Amino acid sequence: MAEVTERDRRIVFLEAQRAENDAGEEEVTGWNKLFYRWAAYEPVSDGERLRAAAVEQRSDARFRVLWSGPMVQITGAHRLRFDGADWQITGLKERGFKGEIEITAWKIAEVS
Repeated sequence: MAEVTERDRRIVFLEAQRAENDAGEEEVTGWNKLFYRWAAYEPVSDGERLRAAAVEQRSDARFRVLWSGPMVQITGAHRLRFDGADWQITGLKERGFKGEIEITAWKIAEVS
């Protein structure tokens, strides 16, 4: 895997907006923007997908951002928006103490 360090892509972190439906259950009604960060973008290669035994046809990628205070709130319950699409966060990994955060995500849907 090539080392990617240039953070030249803007990503926006999103938080679920929730409301109670007629049955009294909480459901996601939309996504609110939290903050943006500059990130390095690296698509996951076909070889990596095969080694991981991934069989679904989907776009996976890694994003690397600098650590910052607001990043501590980000979990797999959040999404990110990049290049006209929403991405589901599937993993967060710290790279160095308060250095970079590596975010693994897969593309959910194009944003209209």
